[in-house]
Amino acid sequence: MFGILRVVVDVLWTPEETISNVESPLVQVTEPGRSPLHLRVLRPIEIGRDCDGLLLTDALLSRRHLRLSSVGGRVTLEDLGSMNGTLVDGVPVQRPTPLLPGQLVTFGSCQLEVISSRDRAEAADDVRRSSIDLVAAAAVADRAPMMHTGSGTLTIVFSDIEGSTRRAEQLGDLAWMELLSFHNRLVRRQVERAGGSEVKAQGDGFMLAFPSARSAIVCSIEIMRALEVHGRSRPKDALRVRIGMHTGEAIEEDGDMFGKPVVLAARIANQANGGEILVSSLVREIVESRGDLAFGPSREVVLKGLVGEYLLHPLLWSDRIHLTHEKREDAPWR
Repeated sequence: MFGILRVVVDVLWTPEETISNVESPLVQVTEPGRSPLHLRVLRPIEIGRDCDGLLLTDALLSRRHLRLSSVGGRVTLEDLGSMNGTLVDGVPVQRPTPLLPGQLVTFGSCQLEVISSRDRAEAADDVRRSSIDLVAAAAVADRAPMMHTGSGTLTIVFSDIEGSTRRAEQLGDLAWMELLSFHNRLVRRQVERAGGSEVKAQGDGFMLAFPSARSAIVCSIEIMRALEVHGRSRPKDALRVRIGMHTGEAIEEDGDMFGKPVVLAARIANQANGGEILVSSLVREIVESRGDLAFGPSREVVLKGLVGEYLLHPLLWSDRIHLTHEKREDAPWR
């Protein structure tokens, strides 16, 4: 199994939302080598390496490092007894401390600051992009080598929830966070079962890597089927996820693996509709020889930032398609 650096972000700011007519405070969290993350403080939320809130990969952080809360539109910071402490403008935090715009919080190798009103417009531009775009941008920004595999070829998968911002507004913050947590746990469980790895996660978007095209297909089908079952039993909590994937060469030197294969997979995912698994021609060519998969009508599209037209193929993943355990075993040449 190959190792991949993991970062998980479960909460993104939605600029239209407010609570009790008080504008929810926005903070920016910066982890070395990664794109800044914008987080709305709607309710108390923890940050650490293994907590129920914002998960970061910095080894200097404690599992539950700090907690942010908001009262009257002002952020309060509390250190949760972390090993390496939390500093506000260089001063260790000993008790719950109100934060003001301009103050710099340092914890481990990470930094945090409250975003002032004049900076919100710029932050909003990032939030309006799809989760797939945000995850892809974070992967491109991370130039350190991350993949360790003998094959050199991986299948890259991007996914996100269709209309997530609208669903969050409809459900309300607490209900949406519960549903998002369910979605994220489901995705991670299926990725682990299929032998894949989580490369990046931001908001409701995932970037995943698999050692074969078939394992990526199996995982995507299981995610879709599980969500379909969940939606039938709880119609109000139904989710429509869109998935796109491409297979490409993974180059370890200077992180060059995060080049065209990643961009192409992200662009394909952005072309997918909710409830659709959309694959490149190469992925289809690799997996269809066994005859256990079916595809819908192909469509030719122009992908943003890429030259020429690409033929994309929607996978038919309904329950009438059965992948046996034997068929799930990947052939060595794949």
